[in-house]
Amino acid sequence: MSDLQQTNSEKILLSWVRQSTRPYSQVNVLNFTTSWADGLAFNAVIHRHKPELFSWDKVTKMSPVERLENAFNIAKNHLGIEKLLDPEDVAVQLPDKKSIIMYLTSLFEVLPKQVTMEDIREVETLPR
Repeated sequence: MSDLQQTNSEKILLSWVRQSTRPYSQVNVLNFTTSWADGLAFNAVIHRHKPELFSWDKVTKMSPVERLENAFNIAKNHLGIEKLLDPEDVAVQLPDKKSIIMYLTSLFEVLPKQVTMEDIREVETLPR
């Protein structure tokens, strides 16, 4: 039963992330691992809900590690989210799924959320 609950929680979280990042053409979140390594997705989630905190154009010109550092610093300084991840641990070929989910859950708790059943159904059709 807890596997089912975890799966549903993951679907909701992934739906929220996809919905949050949809306006950003450079970002296509398909999972909780490789989709996060370049740092764009973390920044897009924050920027979508708090665009006044930083310039998206500047972020796109940064290196992956700089982008991750930017997102984690803004989340800590403006959203009160502890820096649970090190950029060097995320900017790798296969970041740790549980760590990414844990961090995103922290963002999910403080940022606005609107997830529809349609968003969740869309996640169910993504490639595994």
